[in-house]
Amino acid sequence: MTRRILWTLTLVALFGAGWAAQQKEAGPAAFTYRPPAQVASALNTLAGRSPSLAKVLPIGKSSAGADINILRIAAAGKEKTGVDERPAIFVAANLEGLHHLGTEASLALAEKLLAGYGTDPAVTALLDSKTVYIAPLLNPDAAQAYFAPVRQERTLNGRPLDDDADEAVDEDGFEDLNGDGLITQMRVKDPEGTWIIDPKEPRLMRLADPLKGEKGVYALYTEGIDNDGDGMYNEDPPGGVELNRNFPHDFEYNTKAAGLWPVSEAETRSLARFLFDHPSIGLVLIFSTENTLLNMQQTGQVKAGSDRVKVPKMYAGFLGLDPDQEYTLKEIVDVMKGLGFAGGIEITEDMVAQFLGLGPAVAIDRQDQPVWDAVQKDYKEALKAAKLEYPERRAKGVGQGSLAAFAYFQYGVPVFSTDVWAVPEPKKEEPKDVLTAEKLKAMSSEEFIALGEDKIGAFLKEAGAPPNFKAAMVINMVKSGQVTPAKMAEMMDKMPKKPGAEGEDNPEAYLIKYSDSVLAGRGFVAWTPVKHPTLGEVEVGGFVPYLKTDPLTAEAKTWIDVHTNVYLKLMQKMPELKVSQTKVKPLAQGLYEVSLYLTNSGWMPTSTAQGRRCRRAWPIRVALKTGAGQALVSGHPVENIPFLDGSGAVKKLTWTVRAEKGSSLAFKCGSPRLGSINVNVTLD
Repeated sequence: MTRRILWTLTLVALFGAGWAAQQKEAGPAAFTYRPPAQVASALNTLAGRSPSLAKVLPIGKSSAGADINILRIAAAGKEKTGVDERPAIFVAANLEGLHHLGTEASLALAEKLLAGYGTDPAVTALLDSKTVYIAPLLNPDAAQAYFAPVRQERTLNGRPLDDDADEAVDEDGFEDLNGDGLITQMRVKDPEGTWIIDPKEPRLMRLADPLKGEKGVYALYTEGIDNDGDGMYNEDPPGGVELNRNFPHDFEYNTKAAGLWPVSEAETRSLARFLFDHPSIGLVLIFSTENTLLNMQQTGQVKAGSDRVKVPKMYAGFLGLDPDQEYTLKEIVDVMKGLGFAGGIEITEDMVAQFLGLGPAVAIDRQDQPVWDAVQKDYKEALKAAKLEYPERRAKGVGQGSLAAFAYFQYGVPVFSTDVWAVPEPKKEEPKDVLTAEKLKAMSSEEFIALGEDKIGAFLKEAGAPPNFKAAMVINMVKSGQVTPAKMAEMMDKMPKKPGAEGEDNPEAYLIKYSDSVLAGRGFVAWTPVKHPTLGEVEVGGFVPYLKTDPLTAEAKTWIDVHTNVYLKLMQKMPELKVSQTKVKPLAQGLYEVSLYLTNSGWMPTSTAQGRRCRRAWPIRVALKTGAGQALVSGHPVENIPFLDGSGAVKKLTWTVRAEKGSSLAFKCGSPRLGSINVNVTLD
């Protein structure tokens, strides 16, 4: 098991009630979070203050019986349809149960919308034409753990589950052995241990590296005892399923934490039912531990990967391939492209994998990518304008079975998720004459090329680039425009850092520095000896729970303000269907040519390419209703426009009708996610 996995597993079990006292110590600059009951009360308060705009909608209960509520925000508007039929935005928060910052951000967003109606023209226009649904706490069972007397970092909902298959349920959880109100870690000397104390930072542990002659000394556990006597520790804690892994797309079968089957949980069923019952939702925004505004990669992979696969006989003959021979996905893609039957659609390995039943789509569709790129650019500019630095290489991508993956790949709408804040990384002073990724960001292509092969080669070596990644090759790529220095720096930010001369930096070193410099050491519990009933002498300590997700300093307000503004601007970029022009051309006595020009005045396209691909995107339906004495001569009574690009794309539709002069034709245009427009055209 890798160092990254082990640290993730251990951190997922950390943080406790002792942190409440530390919040008090932080003084007036502290930022606090609200328990589930207060979140529910806050929604009722917001609805009570603005009854004409807001209403609380209960959508179900958690596995442990807690209410799950959504706040609907919309003005009455001028159209005759109800607010639940208008184009809508869905905002979700804290499916993980440990992202309380997301809950607070979603509540702040609701307050901005309600306060802005009537005072902010953009917000007023938004709520006059669209409906916003905000779900600030979708995993109340796990969220309650933050406020328990003994605090542990929890992501599991309240479903009782036999995690260790011993026919007992939730019988081996965590215990606070050192009495500090926090569940952290235990380290114990073990001949079979794989961990050692980090020589650079004795508070940290790291995996022993046999290639360096290191032998493990310690075993690591989460804090607790072996309640069921099976030789394992804390392997069957209270709760059962991680809700943000329980959605259908790329679902992790045979993984208990993901659930018995997709949407097996009361919470995810309620949410999926709400989404499908509201087909008007055309944009999903999420406050989550995933930051797709910076990292648009799906964490799952096409199941075939680069392995060789056999093509089923029913397809092999059609493609001219041998069903008994194995091929790589690339080879199959090349064959399909060579046959030329794709009709202009780009064929990718991920599409072929789905076609052959090898795995789900895992990448943003090529046609959708420009939208995501532009949103990412705007987001980075917003952070820069606010002078906020986010450690981009730590941005978590889209998880398997997550709401974000489901909403984009299967529900078929644009989806953006942000974690709002991440623990900052300490800045390092770089020598002035050394080329760094930070310096690359400000460099032009010409300046980079002028550095020469020697300096660029030294930089690539120091950055840990592969041996075949030569300076001359990089220079040619920059010359041809394939890559820019800024793009190269962006890629480097996401790469693992190169081990230093004295050994690799501990992946958690930045957390220690943050705890020391910002939290006065309160983010880490010093290792202290404890007598364990079965392990003997152990030491308990480690990072406090929620350190990586929920900041306790006043800076949280600034991060929330910036990110809620980003989401408000994204809401205003939704597609907007309009009839920009109508034309009537008399052809002969009682015969008219009628043209309708439909335009999308919004910035986003009327549907995503992925939505069309998964058959979840409605075309724009234009229906002509003729009256008494009118007859359609050419054209269809119902026309379907697959989609319109954003920023003013126009589609012209034309009909020929026989009718009396002065009479009018009635047109109805729209789709569930765009709303409907009624237009009357007078024949004169």
